[in-house]
Amino acid sequence: MWLRLYVGVIMLLITLPILVLVPLSFSSQITFTFPPPSYSTKWYTAFLENSQWMDGLWRSLTVAALTAVVSTIIGTMASMAVQRLEFPGKKIFTNLIVAPMVIPVVVVGIAMYHTFSVYKLTNTITGLVLAHSILAIPMVFVTISASLKGMDRNLELAALSLGSTPIGVFFKVTLPLIKSAVMASALFAFITSLDEVVVSIFIAGASTKTLPIVMWENMRTQVDPTIAAASTLLIVGTVLLFSLQGFSRTGQKS
Repeated sequence: MWLRLYVGVIMLLITLPILVLVPLSFSSQITFTFPPPSYSTKWYTAFLENSQWMDGLWRSLTVAALTAVVSTIIGTMASMAVQRLEFPGKKIFTNLIVAPMVIPVVVVGIAMYHTFSVYKLTNTITGLVLAHSILAIPMVFVTISASLKGMDRNLELAALSLGSTPIGVFFKVTLPLIKSAVMASALFAFITSLDEVVVSIFIAGASTKTLPIVMWENMRTQVDPTIAAASTLLIVGTVLLFSLQGFSRTGQKS
């Protein structure tokens, strides 16, 4: 009882600063006033009718979707290699895969900027997808590796002994068993890309600004509740994605 109450208080303290944005996004005032004296949806209308905001939103969704696909494929392949194969430099390979998780993101951004500039990948969607994938692959790698460690390897060996190829074993045995982890990894990668701003500032240009960059520039030049409306939409989208992932897992268990 007391433990649940304690956890509930902690969760409330963590989420309260975020939830304050929701009433602010419906404010009728042109500045942040809490609580709002009256409510209006004009800031959502301003967000939807502003081409800069909408272009940034659709560009972020596109980059996030491509990042989820790329990082999930590469991260799953790296996890399979580490968990199923023995090769020289395995520990070094593992450390390099998870390195973006521990290296300060500003350092990663500077390194990517200099590298991508050589190959003319800055100010391109391809460059943003590659940069975000580098940040998301460690999460996919850790999640898939944990799932593979808890999987019964004898099922794969049995399929191999019955004549299946390694690729056939992966798609017919391994992938169905780790499907939940793969879906969760893709979701984490999507959210990581959608929320990324530091590396995006280094890689994106005038024609490839993502929504977080537009929000950042808006905060520097003018502060109005439009940014609260954009933040609220991101919060709602994130909650919906995690809810769908939770319902999917519940359906699989049942």
